[in-house]
Amino acid sequence: MRWSVRIYLWLNRTFTEQIMFKNKRAELELLKFQHAAGHVDIPTELESLMKVEAEELIQQHYDHSKGLEELTVLMAKNKFKGEDILTLTAFDRRIKLSQMKNTWEFTRPFSMFIRYIETIFHILISQSQNLVYFAMILSMYENAGLVSLFYPIAVFGYAILEEKRPKKSFWIMVRKYTVVLLIFKFILNLQIFDPVLSSETFVKVSAWVKIGIYNFNEIGDLIIYMVPEILILCGIMLHEIKLQLLGLYEEIEDEIEPVLDGIERNVQKGDEEAVKRKRIEVQNMQLCRYFESTKDQVDRRKEFEDFEKDKIKQSLD
Repeated sequence: MRWSVRIYLWLNRTFTEQIMFKNKRAELELLKFQHAAGHVDIPTELESLMKVEAEELIQQHYDHSKGLEELTVLMAKNKFKGEDILTLTAFDRRIKLSQMKNTWEFTRPFSMFIRYIETIFHILISQSQNLVYFAMILSMYENAGLVSLFYPIAVFGYAILEEKRPKKSFWIMVRKYTVVLLIFKFILNLQIFDPVLSSETFVKVSAWVKIGIYNFNEIGDLIIYMVPEILILCGIMLHEIKLQLLGLYEEIEDEIEPVLDGIERNVQKGDEEAVKRKRIEVQNMQLCRYFESTKDQVDRRKEFEDFEKDKIKQSLD
């Protein structure tokens, strides 16, 4: 495999959130089933294409009685190993790229150039929160004053210390502060404030305290002065759109599913009903647990949830 293809795969595996760019319903349903069972790898477009073509070649190779017997023997040996059909038959080492028509066309130089452009776009979307962090540090570097001190404190004191990602309230707070700061900068650079910002008193105070407010006469200097805050606002809007597409804007991963529930779901091979029963067994501290079966408790909880839903519907009507 050529170095350009290897770099393409590395960039997609390392820097992109592949789940965002899956548009086929059947593929998403398959990923959901696999993730529920604990298999969290998400193949890139090229890997999915290669797997489909490899499986077609395997089917052609074993599409006769003798091949079926050989495949049956291999599957019997693999019964407890859990290897996929590609690894099981060792076709991943026997197939040449030129035998896979669609994969061969995908990896041609011009096609790879287009894919690299697409990958850069995907990386920008996937790493949107890191772009915002970079813009916040850039603001501190450019302004070097008290007005931008909020940004490094927010990044290093809270954001990157979060286990998963900052919550919605963090981005709202940063956006509001940035809008106020941007308006404040613009107003102070109006001509009516020139005497104040050029006064000896302000210059002395600014030299001692480093407020981070400067007066520019050239439009180019003023734009550069405000670019970090503009980048922060643009980055936050992009990041919020991404979180809404992922379903993580209102709640982060831990709020949707606690870590212990995720582990239990993995142990139960994706059986959500078994996870729910286990949660009730662990959390239920009422005496009724000694007199009711787990099934009765689950049914009673479902009945209560249905009752609450009906009550909400009635209040809306």
